[in-house]
Amino acid sequence: MKKHKIRLRIYILVALVLTLPILINVYSPILMVWGIRNGIITASFLIFAAWFMLSLFMGRSVSCAYTCPYGALQEILGIHVSKKKPKSEKANKIRYFISVIFLLLVSFLIFNLGVAKNIDLFASNDDLQLIILITISIITISLLSILFGSRAFCRYLCPQGVFLTIGSKIGRKIKIPSLQLKSTPNNCSNCKLCDKSCPMGLDVNQMVTNSTLNDLNCILCGECIEKCPKDAINYSFTAKD
Repeated sequence: MKKHKIRLRIYILVALVLTLPILINVYSPILMVWGIRNGIITASFLIFAAWFMLSLFMGRSVSCAYTCPYGALQEILGIHVSKKKPKSEKANKIRYFISVIFLLLVSFLIFNLGVAKNIDLFASNDDLQLIILITISIITISLLSILFGSRAFCRYLCPQGVFLTIGSKIGRKIKIPSLQLKSTPNNCSNCKLCDKSCPMGLDVNQMVTNSTLNDLNCILCGECIEKCPKDAINYSFTAKD
C-alpha cells in the first residue's frame, strides 16, 4: 500500500512539470509580489497562505512533496545527479537570509501601497520584464538541480520552505497533531538506501539510528519509507513531545 502511495507522488510530480507553463500563470512568488504591488490578491498569495496553514498539521509535505511544480521540476531533473549533502547550518543560514529579504519586500509593499483592493485568481502580467524574470528563475532552478542534484534550490535558496518550516515549528510548539516520520531502530540494517533516496540529501540513516526523525528540512515525501526493505521508517500522525 505504501509503495502505491509513493508511486502516485511520482505521477503527480510529472504532471506538475508537464503543466508548469500553465501553472506559472497562477502560482509564482514573483507574480504574488507583483499582485501585492498592484493591490491585487492573486492565486499565488492564497496558495502560499493555505500552504502555511497546512504546514501546522502536515509540515512541508503538502507543498514541497506533492504540489510545488518547481520542486517537482528539480526532483526530476536532478534524479540522476549524485546528491551532495549540504551542511545544514550553512544551508539554513542562506535560506533564512533570503527569506528575510523576501518578507521585508512583501511587508514594504503591503504597508506602503495599502491593503489589496480586490481578489483576482487569474491575474497575470504580460510585461516582458516580468516574463523574462520568471523564465530566468525557472532556468536557474533547473540548472542548480542538474549541477548539484535533486532540489538544490529547495535546500539552499527557497524562501517558501523557510515559512513552511516556521509553520511546522509553531505546530510542534503548541503540540498540534501533525504528520511525522517515526523509526524502529531495531529493524534498521544500515543499508543506507534511505540516504540515497532522500531528495533533500538528509542523513536519514543516522536519524533512524538515533530515533530523531524530526529534521525540519524533511519534506515528508516518503521516499525513504518506500526504499527501506526492513520497514524501519513509517508515517505517524501525532503531537511531538
